[in-house]
Amino acid sequence: MNIYIFEFKKNIKSILIWSITLVFFAGITLLFYPSIQDDMELFENILNKYPPALKAAMGFMVDSFTSLIGYYSFAFTYVVIFGTIQAANLGLSILSKEERDKTADFLLTKPTSRMRIITSKILSSLTSLIITNIIYYICIYLITYFFITNDFSLLKYTLINLSLFLLQLIFFSIGLIISLILKKVKTVLPISLGLVFMFYAISAFAVNSKEDKLRYITPFQYFKTDYIIAENNFELKFLILGFSVIIISLIASYVIYLKKDIHAV
Repeated sequence: MNIYIFEFKKNIKSILIWSITLVFFAGITLLFYPSIQDDMELFENILNKYPPALKAAMGFMVDSFTSLIGYYSFAFTYVVIFGTIQAANLGLSILSKEERDKTADFLLTKPTSRMRIITSKILSSLTSLIITNIIYYICIYLITYFFITNDFSLLKYTLINLSLFLLQLIFFSIGLIISLILKKVKTVLPISLGLVFMFYAISAFAVNSKEDKLRYITPFQYFKTDYIIAENNFELKFLILGFSVIIISLIASYVIYLKKDIHAV
């Protein structure tokens, strides 16, 4: 319990920074919604000049801009980038920082098992992600409340935001196993940025591909907002795939960490 509390306290500043970042970006985008609605015809004409492939890659779905939830799904496309970077950072850093900061020997000589150490650190990180998502959900709902119309669906809004948390879990678990596979993680941010933007680039190709195969490779295509808006649900096969990635990555992380030769001072 002491490890969990210690790790959580260290994450408080990070939680606030990432929560503010997500709320600020989505909030600023939503503030443009009334003006876009007033000049929708002009806005559609501008968007129609973009190549279809570029519009798809950037999340520009002209038809969806007519509704608040559709417009929000456009803003959300870019919110997930920041959210997944936060999650990847957590996954990459929670165990690697002990070796990087040369505190691994101090931690491992304490009367506690490796199982307890990794579990406490994972639970602390998950708590951080949950709090970030709660803050984001409430703040953005308060902002959208001023623009809510009869066609606004709280269920769709909730499912879209839930997909952010699910994506964060995926990137957190991938980041965690990468940190254990690599010999030493000197700097977390370049790796997390590379990881997120690699999958996002694949996602751009997946959007423009006539085949569906690329969707299985990139988590950014597992929870498509247009499907959520149309069906009020997630795509079951991609939901199962997402959870499979999380579970397999976490199990592999436990196995590697329990057997790994931890480098001390």
